Amino acid sequence: MDEYHRLSDASAVSSSSDHSMNVSPGVIKVLQEHGYTIEEELGRGASGMAFLVKDADGDLYVVKQMNSRDGEELDSVKNEVEILKTLQFGYIVTYVESFEDKEAGRIYIVMEYCEGGDLSRIMGKQKDESFFEEKQILDWLAQICLALQYLHEKNILHRDIKPQNVLLTEDGYISLGDFGSSKALERADEYANSVVGTNLYISPEVHRKKYNSKSDIWSLGWLLHDLCMLDLWAEAEEVVPEVDGGLVKRKL
Repeated sequence: MDEYHRLSDASAVSSSSDHSMNVSPGVIKVLQEHGYTIEEELGRGASGMAFLVKDADGDLYVVKQMNSRDGEELDSVKNEVEILKTLQFGYIVTYVESFEDKEAGRIYIVMEYCEGGDLSRIMGKQKDESFFEEKQILDWLAQICLALQYLHEKNILHRDIKPQNVLLTEDGYISLGDFGSSKALERADEYANSVVGTNLYISPEVHRKKYNSKSDIWSLGWLLHDLCMLDLWAEAEEVVPEVDGGLVKRKL
């Protein structure tokens, strides 16, 4: 999913925005029980949905609702929650809480709401005007680097660095998000071996199934390229990965 209250079920549906009209009553009820009202549906994918919600104090948050019927998928979601719980850093999305609806097979993750949106959307708007100022790009780059430094010092690999996963707060500060592909290593000299991430951003070492934190830096390099050139790879159908001797290349 690219890339974010307390009433009876019937009244909750009627008071929520049109975007949440297709949300099942069960989801609405579970969120109500934990003090959240759906304001808007932010997106949905094969594995779940994302909502903008409001708590009893009127504060806004994002809730990721993930399906957990599949054992492997459940492990992945629980891994994301365990990693998020350990992260407290200014340039990383803030974890609030999580809860599970075992009967329906759903897990909910509540996180801070980043009103500025993600970099891919901002790049799309900017493309119609002009390039970003160099100072702005360097400012974002420095913040992302600090977020990655924090993760890597904790032996955590993000493994899906791309514009869609870099969010901006209301004040324009970076908040690195989406830790669904992340992995915590036991030691600094350990290597990961799972092939995960987004094809146009993952390093060659990922395909060789032996990589470490440097793979995140490779992805960051492509993100920097995209910020400078305003290339939106998700929208460029002619841009596909080419495999040559195990290496994934971009067409430039």
